Amino acid sequence: MLRKRKEILLVLCTIAMIMMIGIGIVSPILPHYARSFGVNITMVGLLITVFGLARIAIDVPAGSLVEIFGRRSMLVLGPALLGVASFCCSMARSYLQLLCFRFLQGLGSGLYTTAAMVMLADISNVRTRGPMMSFYQGAILIGAGLGPTVGGYIADAWGIRAPFIVYSLMAALATIWAYVKLPETKSPKAAKAICDDYEINDKEDDVKQQAAIVKGIIKLFKKREFLLGSLVTFSIFFTRTGTQNQLIPLLGADRIGLSASLIGTVLTIVTIFQFIALFIVGKLSVRLPRKTLITPGCILLGIGLVLVAFSKNYSYLLISAMVMGVGIGMAGPVISAYVADTLSRDEYGIGMGLYRAISDIGFVVGPVTLGWLADIGGFTRPILINAAFVISIACIFHIFARETAK
Repeated sequence: MLRKRKEILLVLCTIAMIMMIGIGIVSPILPHYARSFGVNITMVGLLITVFGLARIAIDVPAGSLVEIFGRRSMLVLGPALLGVASFCCSMARSYLQLLCFRFLQGLGSGLYTTAAMVMLADISNVRTRGPMMSFYQGAILIGAGLGPTVGGYIADAWGIRAPFIVYSLMAALATIWAYVKLPETKSPKAAKAICDDYEINDKEDDVKQQAAIVKGIIKLFKKREFLLGSLVTFSIFFTRTGTQNQLIPLLGADRIGLSASLIGTVLTIVTIFQFIALFIVGKLSVRLPRKTLITPGCILLGIGLVLVAFSKNYSYLLISAMVMGVGIGMAGPVISAYVADTLSRDEYGIGMGLYRAISDIGFVVGPVTLGWLADIGGFTRPILINAAFVISIACIFHIFARETAK
């Protein structure tokens, strides 16, 4: 039983890592690829935004689809759709085509992510769920860190469309791996064969839980600490998609004249230092109050953004990326724990769902907003505004949010 659980976890993590490497592969070249169609920076940001919109749009339907058609089918369909859409992106002949194919990519990504989280819940119990989720998130982070540098070198060697083709091949590999290796865990009998304390919920209980969703959301919006913690994560997601994934590649190419491979290295440096900080903070968070890590992390992220805004050469941009990575690594995981602290056991499911939705709004809003500001006044102003926003939210959080870790 334990061996089977570990095998499924390893397969899910492998697929997630492959898919995140693929997403990272296109991140250094996506802004430049979009501008090859003659669009402005706002429209470049829309390519990142539409990916996030598709994920938000599919989140709830995907939850129903995994119950109707099973987890395994969605875990196969998600990467398959992502692979086809990625190949179509490489063949796009207009910006509108590219926008549509990016939306399909987001749908594929959302299908897999939702199905993977449901299967992880199926095969875990109260004791193992936390470590398994952490292991899965670590695989995602490793994949995200490896992708940008690989994608930059691929683009330098074979052209700006090549990363999308490689991305499609990796998605195809993930599809085959899911089809061959993953079992179906939809039925209680199958789940119980893997997880020794699997519990079957009564249908009447499910109806009661669904009826309480609206009331629960209203109650959560009255919780000051929950809202302030969610706002901090909103600012981090806003930064990661708006500045990190959009403006830094454009600034690196236009202002400093960097190649795609060097831009990819900068993005990888952010993730590497985020991972290092996350490892250290993971140990410190057991001993220190949450706010002593969250607030300095956000302020450090803001400082890193200021350094990015005034970067004039490659070395300076690398230092800025290091500071940004440490800031995100300090604040990101701890703020998730802080938000979880504010929820009772009965609120955990709906609370974390609402928390993710607020975070994803930052994912969607950041690229278009900062892209529009960059079109008006260049790169420096929007990145400084982003820095001011992150630091302001950190200060508001520190002043008005109470400490949750005793």
